[in-house]
Amino acid sequence: MKDHESPDVKRQPQVAASMYRRKYLSLVRLITHWYQADMVGDHAPVGGSVLEIGPGAGHTTWLLRNFGFQTTTLDFDAQLGPDIVGDVTNLPCEDKSYDCVLCAEVLEHIPFAEFGRALKELWRVSRQSVVLTLPAPFVGLSMMLNIAGLPSRGFHLGVPYRVQHQFDGEHYWEIGKRGYSLATVKDVIRDSGFTIHKAFRPVPSLYAYFFVLHPV
Repeated sequence: MKDHESPDVKRQPQVAASMYRRKYLSLVRLITHWYQADMVGDHAPVGGSVLEIGPGAGHTTWLLRNFGFQTTTLDFDAQLGPDIVGDVTNLPCEDKSYDCVLCAEVLEHIPFAEFGRALKELWRVSRQSVVLTLPAPFVGLSMMLNIAGLPSRGFHLGVPYRVQHQFDGEHYWEIGKRGYSLATVKDVIRDSGFTIHKAFRPVPSLYAYFFVLHPV
């Protein structure tokens, strides 16, 4: 049996399915859902296949399917109703089986020592691209400049939240905390077989950091 077949999922859910409701779905979170779907749209073929790992309440899933993508959801928590129940460090998927893999706000829920292993699984199942988002707390301001007839522009002013991270029952680590610098995270990403095509913090988020990755 191959390592990625029939994984024995032993993790316990950190977020109850009932939590994905009104108070969880802040305006900024809803905006990041759009960014997630938009990045997939920019880096996957029209009508292509997408594996969404960690669908949460399904808002990004709805957007992806509305955009015309053949979207399959995966989560290790069966209560969320994913199409596939599986662990991100041992995906029950064949090699190069999806055009694009979206893994948003997931990998911080596993120890950093397992980060590289999970990335290698994303690399294994993706054909063209991976859209990855991770928490990166930022102390500062986020602003939008809007001029009629021109694209909106966003700006951030501030600094990373450089404190010692404490496991809160959900996040084992976050970008910018001590020991988890952006440079360190990028090194692990590259060592896992990816080139970083794009990396950015979307406006108005002071929390999420996006990566668009291409397999080498």
